[in-house]
Amino acid sequence: MTPTFSEISCEACSSTAMATDEPDFTQGGNKGTVAASQFEVAADNDIFRGNHAAQTANDHEQNMSMRYAMKYYSIAIVWAAVMAAPIIMEAYETAMVPTFFSYKAFQKIFGYSKAGTGEYYIPTYWQSGITMAASFGQLAGLYLAPHVVNHKGYRVCSAAAFICAGLFLMLGFWSMDTGRGLAVFLIGEMCLGVPWGMFQGITLPYVSDITPLKLKGPATTMINVFWLIGQMISASVMSGASAIGSLEWSVKTPMIIQYAWLIPLLALVFKAPDSPLYLSRKGQDEQARATLRRLNKDPLFNEDGALAMIRAVNLHEKKTSTDMGLTGCFHGTNLRRTEIAVVSYVTQQWVGTPLMFYSVKVLQKGGLSQASSLYLTIGMYGLCIISTVSSMGAMRFWGRRSLWLWGLSGEIMCLGAIGTLSFFLDKHDKKKSGLPWAIAAFLILYAAIYNFTIGPVCYTIVAETPATRLKAATNSLSRAIYIVFSVANLYLVPNLLENAPVGWGLGTKAALVWAGSATVCLIWAFFRLPETKDRSPAEVDLLFERNIRARDWSKAVV
Repeated sequence: MTPTFSEISCEACSSTAMATDEPDFTQGGNKGTVAASQFEVAADNDIFRGNHAAQTANDHEQNMSMRYAMKYYSIAIVWAAVMAAPIIMEAYETAMVPTFFSYKAFQKIFGYSKAGTGEYYIPTYWQSGITMAASFGQLAGLYLAPHVVNHKGYRVCSAAAFICAGLFLMLGFWSMDTGRGLAVFLIGEMCLGVPWGMFQGITLPYVSDITPLKLKGPATTMINVFWLIGQMISASVMSGASAIGSLEWSVKTPMIIQYAWLIPLLALVFKAPDSPLYLSRKGQDEQARATLRRLNKDPLFNEDGALAMIRAVNLHEKKTSTDMGLTGCFHGTNLRRTEIAVVSYVTQQWVGTPLMFYSVKVLQKGGLSQASSLYLTIGMYGLCIISTVSSMGAMRFWGRRSLWLWGLSGEIMCLGAIGTLSFFLDKHDKKKSGLPWAIAAFLILYAAIYNFTIGPVCYTIVAETPATRLKAATNSLSRAIYIVFSVANLYLVPNLLENAPVGWGLGTKAALVWAGSATVCLIWAFFRLPETKDRSPAEVDLLFERNIRARDWSKAVV
């Protein structure tokens, strides 16, 4: 005899309650005992309006254990990885281009000769122009992404970005055969920035849309891992390509190798399911049901209840704003949600991440040799990947807010130590002193803390904070502001690190500048960053609407 949906839901609640160590505060009239340290919020939950199927689906998703989610929703994780994989390609490209500027083959093909030396170089204004052109292209892509997603869906948007990337990559090849190589290369990078921006705009909201509540943390953390993997692949390919005898092919090979994953990923995108939230908003309920069934093997899952939950949350959020564009991010409670997403992204730029990206130069400024700096940098990236993977489990136990606050505190300590030790470098022989190695140790510790906390947790916060209707718009807006700050760092960082008269001569003392800005971020987070761990979209909506203080979210029982 086939069990009814109500019987299934009861079994779900009982089985998942046994599979988790957390208290079970169920909803819809079955609320458990509220601890003395907690308080109730909106006991008259009106989002589901008495819709038992939607309420049960919401409870089932909240109460399932991590093991249960991993067992039955692994298909969703696979498709999330497929749609996030373009980040690897983007990280590869963005790491490859700056390396080209010091690449002898690239310098000889595109550069200017130094009189009487036989050497070639890329002028700094071209280096800055090419890097900034790519950033401006990304801003255009981030602007386009939410508009394309709202009208055509994530799958079409991703496929369009792949096709554009494949076409624009050819500009890099053609630039070698023109009389204006650097100009054509710059145009190619600006054009490539558009699909890169589109990928950044759609990856996070898509991953959030298709994964259940318990897997949002690990799934969004995966994006940070993909950034690191892309950078490591780039370093490996560039190292191997430098040994190719042909000047032309030592430059073309790192470019053409991107088609090795571009073409297979494009084929997979056409097979990928679209977001059930997008399909529901478009009135395509049958396709939404089919997609919901496709994304899991959960025997207790009911697609009608899940669809009812999606529709109820969507209707509730329309009360705040019917605008799904960028301007909708500033209406009502969405303004506070946008603030959290924007500042979370910008924090990544304000806590000294350039120290990692310029790690070789920083370590050399600290007194280490080039060889030692390179080896430590490679080891640092490996440690960063391990740290990010470890953060997946840490987020499950400690949540987002706690990791964020402790991470910022640890980074401020490391930055302060690096900056303080730098004052003693001038008083000691760098080669005989252990100070350079102490600075290196704090830099590696800083990188590990960042990739255990701020790096991956940021993506989870930005995925869970916005209204479901505005995920794409909020993510694109936040990422665009992040890129604006990264462009500012393109000017700021070299000036901070380089000696006078080229720069301001701070060297590793610049860590104190970021220690100050990181302290500002810590103060903001303490008062403004809420804990979204295990909160369903409906609960997040209610807590923002009731204007609950950020520090009280973990104690609120909806």
